[in-house]
Amino acid sequence: MLADMGVTPALGGLIPEKAAAALLGYSYSHFRQLASQGRPILPYILRGNRRRYKIDDIVRFVSEPAE
Repeated sequence: MLADMGVTPALGGLIPEKAAAALLGYSYSHFRQLASQGRPILPYILRGNRRRYKIDDIVRFVSEPAE
């Protein structure tokens, strides 16, 4: 899916916020809004002023049952 979006993960398996939202089925604006409100869906890493998400965290989120 990432290749279809034209996204190549950075070192450490980091992908941009827009790609993470698309992989999880969230709209980009809603995904950003939750993070800016302090309620992110997943933990993120700031690179400059951009949020990056780890592929491992995304895999864990979609594969583990909800609590």
